[in-house]
Amino acid sequence: MKEKVCPKCNANQIEKGIINAGSGVVHMFSYNNPRSQSSPISSYFCLNCGYILGLYVEKPEIF
Repeated sequence: MKEKVCPKCNANQIEKGIINAGSGVVHMFSYNNPRSQSSPISSYFCLNCGYILGLYVEKPEIF
C-alpha cells in the first residue's frame, strides 16, 4: 500500500486488518460467478482516528 499517512488526521499509524462478520471472515465472490472461489477482504485503517483507507481482495488472481 502506498499511503503511509492518514488523509483524515495526518497520523502515520496505518494498520492492516481483516473484516470480520461476527462468526467468520467476509469473502468476495465474482459477480458473474457467485459460486466460484472466494477471497478474504482486508483493509488498511488508521489506528489514530479509525478512518478506513481502503478495502482489498487478498487473492484477486483467482477471479
